Amino acid sequence: MKMGEFTMRPWVSWTALFLAYLFIIAFAPTPSITMEITSENRHVPDIPIPQTPPCPEGSDCAQAHPCDPSKPYSTPIIEEEWNATGAFRIFSSPNLIDLNGDGTLDVVNGMGIEEEQVGGVIALDGKDGAHLWQSNANAELFATAQFNDLNQDGTEDVILGGRGHQLLAMDGLTGDTIWTFDDANEGNGFTTSNWFQFYTGQFIADRDGDGVHDWLTANGGDPSKGPGEERHGGFMMIISGATGKIIAHADTPDGRETYMSPIVYKPHAEMDTEILFGTGGETFDGGLWSTSIEDIESGDISNSVMLIEPIEGVEKGVMAPPAIADVTNDGILDIIAPTFDGRVVAIDGRNYSDIWTINVKEHALEGDSTDVESYASPAIGYFTNDSIPDVFVHFVIGAFPDYSASTSLMIDGLNGEILWKNDSTHNGFTSPLAVDMNADGRDEILMIRGGGQMFENDGSMSFYHDIEILDSCTLEHVHLLRRDGMSIGTPTITDLDGDGILDLITTDTTGYSSAGCTILRWSLGIATPNEISWGAYLGTDNNGYF
Repeated sequence: MKMGEFTMRPWVSWTALFLAYLFIIAFAPTPSITMEITSENRHVPDIPIPQTPPCPEGSDCAQAHPCDPSKPYSTPIIEEEWNATGAFRIFSSPNLIDLNGDGTLDVVNGMGIEEEQVGGVIALDGKDGAHLWQSNANAELFATAQFNDLNQDGTEDVILGGRGHQLLAMDGLTGDTIWTFDDANEGNGFTTSNWFQFYTGQFIADRDGDGVHDWLTANGGDPSKGPGEERHGGFMMIISGATGKIIAHADTPDGRETYMSPIVYKPHAEMDTEILFGTGGETFDGGLWSTSIEDIESGDISNSVMLIEPIEGVEKGVMAPPAIADVTNDGILDIIAPTFDGRVVAIDGRNYSDIWTINVKEHALEGDSTDVESYASPAIGYFTNDSIPDVFVHFVIGAFPDYSASTSLMIDGLNGEILWKNDSTHNGFTSPLAVDMNADGRDEILMIRGGGQMFENDGSMSFYHDIEILDSCTLEHVHLLRRDGMSIGTPTITDLDGDGILDLITTDTTGYSSAGCTILRWSLGIATPNEISWGAYLGTDNNGYF
């Protein structure tokens, strides 16, 4: 993403350069606000609060996922099934759906080059990587595709957004455009200058009475503004799935920009649906908020509840989507959120209270790090003996845009205890994944980490990324794969063709302007578990839920 003028320095890491393009330096003109957290207007079912701890030592709950350290993890035998190339770079994460009805999941990815205002969506045959179709856009598409039958022809269609207010709906069979955001809203006072970047959204039940699911998303981030320039805050939006017309939009309650993909949050079947969104960025404060679909429809979300407040005097916001999991074992889903100021916060879905909070800065480099920041969502899985979901997070060490290293933490979801920590010279990463890869009932973690540098003499760049696997039982991590190029989009792990063997979809890209990309399918040669705990961006179901 453009930041006005960006001057390259040879000592800047590849991740720093990427992030400098990908996000906007901004200083919001309005002061931060503080709102009292309240649950007075929330209906909470009469569910008993479990004992503390919810899984007492020796209980059946505590022994739900035991492991045998005497049986060490064996590295999968990774084999490339196919690779496909594209003309642009990829910052988008792949998503999977069977588009051609052959029983194999196909791959859909956004791509583009921001600086050249070009982009597109590519759909690949999951069997052999053949191009099914490509739809072009007028800017880079960096969000993750989502699927629904938008033209009511009985097949799933594709919606995907990105920079330059690009939001497209495409026929899943042909790639033909069903609608674009700009075309759908042209006229009636609509101007493209009012709208910025579209992030990964979620489908919600029909709101405009046409029988088609509608699209809830966030819009924000103005690349035309430089540091310190006054800019418009972000929006929460509902868009017609059938036509692309704006059904409703509402300004963020603190006037800040937004960079977070929103989460449709229903803590319990008997509780109301909430919308979680983040505000703030790398250089200006913000928080994690909850609002309702109805308030967005009203055009006013000023009464949103701030679930995570900024630290006083720290100009950093909430940029990565949280994960949703029940870590209190009370039947009500909780919120696990990373913040750009270096915290991991577990929030009780019952009453918004703090379950536990980790200040990652206190642990990175043995507490000697001045700043830690994260753009990555947590992975949720079973990493301990009990039945409480656990948490894995990545943070870079340093302050935007200068990062020198990273730290990774495995966290006990029950009490926030750090079970494993690794400081690394890698200074870039995607969101991690969690899946049981050795049938022992405990999840392994896939860490996709990388780095690189600029060459001082000619300004060229060299990138790499690694895939490592951490065994949550033995706490040993083994190397799986190393490739040249950046890997920015979160990979997807699943069984594409139902043969009982796990597959891995990864992406990499060569650079920035005029860069190409590669999408690859790998066979891991190991049996697919009954369930994959956290298999893609925003989780296995791409909705933030464990």
